[in-house]
Order: sequence, then C-alpha cells, then structure tokens
Amino acid sequence: MNHAVAFLDIDTQVDFMRPEGSLYVPGAESIIPNLRRLMDCVIESGLPVLSSADAHLPDDPSFSRWPPHCVVGTPGQRRIPETQLASALVVPNAPGAFIPPAPPAAQTVIEKAGYDITGNPNFDAVMDCMAPERLVAFGVATEYCVRASVLALLGRGIAIDLVADAIRGISEAASRNALEELIRAGARLVTTADVIAELCGAKVPSQRS
Repeated sequence: MNHAVAFLDIDTQVDFMRPEGSLYVPGAESIIPNLRRLMDCVIESGLPVLSSADAHLPDDPSFSRWPPHCVVGTPGQRRIPETQLASALVVPNAPGAFIPPAPPAAQTVIEKAGYDITGNPNFDAVMDCMAPERLVAFGVATEYCVRASVLALLGRGIAIDLVADAIRGISEAASRNALEELIRAGARLVTTADVIAELCGAKVPSQRS
C-alpha cells in the first residue's frame, strides 16, 4: 500500500542505544521517550515505518575501525523494545530477499552492512512498494548512518523531515556539521511535537504496554 508519508527509524538497536551496547552513542537513551512517542504515532496514524538495522558478520571489515557491534543473532543487534513493532517484516542484506508484492507490514526492517540504508540490494524494490513522497526520519548516529541515509534519500527526490529531538550523534561538533549539511541538502528540521501534531493529533496515547 502506498502512503504519501512514512517514518524512517535509523539503527535504533541495543548496541547503539543502550549504555551497555558495544558501540553506544553517548546519551542515546535520552531520546528513547521521543522514539516511543513517534512509534506510538506510527500505530495511531496507520502510517508505515521503514527501519534500518546494522547486520554484521563476526569478521566484518568495518570492525577494523569500530568495535564489533550488531553482529547478526546477538542481543546487541536487536532493536530496542520502544522501536520494535510486532510482526515486522525483516529484509536481509542479500539479493532477492524481498520479492514484491509483499504483504503490507506496519514495520519493514532493512538490514545493512554500511552506513546507508539504500545499500541493501532490495531497497529499491521495497521503496517501489511503499512509494512514500516524504519520510519522517529519526535515530542514530547523526553524523554517520543518519547523515548517509538522509543524503541518499534526498538524492532520490524524497522529502525528509528530520526529527531534531529524536536523533543523537557520537560527536557534538560532527553532529552539528552533519545537521548543517543535511539542511543545505534540503532536509527540514522538525520536532517530535511537530510530527505528532501534524500526523496524530496533539496527544498520542500509548498503544503498547
């Protein structure tokens, strides 16, 4: 089913979001209340959410730069409960893993090995099915996967609303530079309250226990 607007949840996984995670983004847990509000807005509005997920093998070459993280099948690779919906459709980072038309899903999880969600070879097929004109983006880390994914999507002509109080970066200076770059590229900064007021009404009752 096509929607003019969809949500984009970037890498809100345990290894990034929780202090015990192997590649913890400092202060990431501070945005979890807003992440929950946004995901409750997903449920309330009936709009879909596209979620990116790091999915590495144990010998991933990126581990020469970063500590091992989000290794497939480990607890750290899972999404935090606040951004995991029931019956999510997971699209592995392998050719032919998504064959359209797929059953509609409230949450589609796109696995990736790099910074950019569009690197999954099934990404175009998923987007052809969803066909959003605008994405409401949030997650981590601002100067890495958020930056790379948003730039790639803007380059494809998709409008991006970036939820400023629902993203977090590793370096304050690098995050600020990334935000400035994304704004120059055409992203529009919004707040969680802005999103809820537009798409879900002023209040979003919690839909999950």
